[in-house]
Amino acid sequence: MNSFRKQVGVPALVAVLLGAASLGIDGKFGPQPLVWNFKYGAVIIHVPWLLALLLISAGATFLAKRAGASLSQRVLVALSPALLIGTTLNLLTAIIITAASRSGQRIHPVDFIGHMLVGWLLIPTGAGLLGALPFLRGHSLGS
Repeated sequence: MNSFRKQVGVPALVAVLLGAASLGIDGKFGPQPLVWNFKYGAVIIHVPWLLALLLISAGATFLAKRAGASLSQRVLVALSPALLIGTTLNLLTAIIITAASRSGQRIHPVDFIGHMLVGWLLIPTGAGLLGALPFLRGHSLGS
């Protein structure tokens, strides 16, 4: 296994899989998400998932640091679950919004900013970075 796979690929894959699984578990068994209304649309906050994301990102970043990953590689690993899940949901939502607007439905693009960009990208990436923060300091532990 080459060093990039060991330092980034495996920890990021584990983080993404655990992040997706924890989001599914939160959706099925967790409490109702918080809804914050603000100028740019409603933001839905899945608190248990964000707490799990803190731990998942911390663990994945620790594994990457232990494998010898550089600082930028550790940041990539820390953000991987939030970025992949958030980008996927944003893409699917954009497809749905486009289809709905083409069929004559009234769509408010400003709602997309709040709900999708803030709720599914900005806040989860913040949680991932916060969890990984202790493992972003210093040099890598591995070879």
